[in-house]
Amino acid sequence: MAHFLMVQGKVKDFKTWKPAYDAHISVRKEFGFSDEQVFQSADDPNEFVVVLKAADLNRAKAFMADPKVQEVISKSGVIGTPHVHFLEKA
Repeated sequence: MAHFLMVQGKVKDFKTWKPAYDAHISVRKEFGFSDEQVFQSADDPNEFVVVLKAADLNRAKAFMADPKVQEVISKSGVIGTPHVHFLEKA
């Protein structure tokens, strides 16, 4: 069964956030993520959705709970707490 992590949120400035997100790819790979897709809202350019394929659902949950990951999210300009969904392909 395929597992996915979907994160939806808002940033102060997408053009500033995206390079910070991209710079964190090695950590995402360490946690077993692949097939990354980043979407920007057509209605609000500072809203985003990220969908990542997860090799292991428990590792995906550990990634989102990792204090270092939370620090990167905070420092990258994400406003508030993003909505996080752990999904399985039906």
